[in-house]
Amino acid sequence: MEKDPVCGMGVEIDSPETCSMNYHGTIYHFCSVDCFLLFTRAPKAYLNVDTTQRPSAKDVVCGMDVDMSNAPYTTGYEGTVYYFCSEACRNEFLYAPEQFAKTL
Repeated sequence: MEKDPVCGMGVEIDSPETCSMNYHGTIYHFCSVDCFLLFTRAPKAYLNVDTTQRPSAKDVVCGMDVDMSNAPYTTGYEGTVYYFCSEACRNEFLYAPEQFAKTL
């Protein structure tokens, strides 16, 4: 299993959701299009960085740790900021925020 350089999540290379790219001769694999796009915008920001040292929050929909300094999606609800790994998780939260807000 490979590690997504953006979020640190384990990536199954053969999964249909996995995105990959060659950057300066190294193949990088991403758990989602969102992480892939973040990497393409600023690849050097994600290389040789220990993702465990970044401040993170738990995506209340899927449970994934999300880098708070570079979260692809956020939203506020009842005075709290929620961080999401993908647009799909954010949209699911927005559909029924009261269901997920109590999981914190």
